[in-house]
Amino acid sequence: MGRQGKYDEAFKQNAVGLVRSGHKASTVARDLGLNPETLYQWVRKEKELRDRVVSNYSGSPGAQRSSDVVGELTALRKEHERLKLEHEILKKAVGIFSRPSR
Repeated sequence: MGRQGKYDEAFKQNAVGLVRSGHKASTVARDLGLNPETLYQWVRKEKELRDRVVSNYSGSPGAQRSSDVVGELTALRKEHERLKLEHEILKKAVGIFSRPSR
């Protein structure tokens, strides 16, 4: 019986990230106590997933154009900044209203 599910996704992503950043897969596997073939499989799966995502945005009918993606990203960043500001205001208001009255 294999050791399916032994490693969580964060561990796998970090290991794959080390390989993608230029470290030798065999060295990363050894340092992390992995079977090198296991790490190679994780790297292949991550590449396949990445290729699928890229092809969905560039080659499929009805896929968003890059300008649409940039516009959406800009709008989401603006919304994120607004929500951060609201969050800070609410934190200050809670601090003011939770003080004991004199």
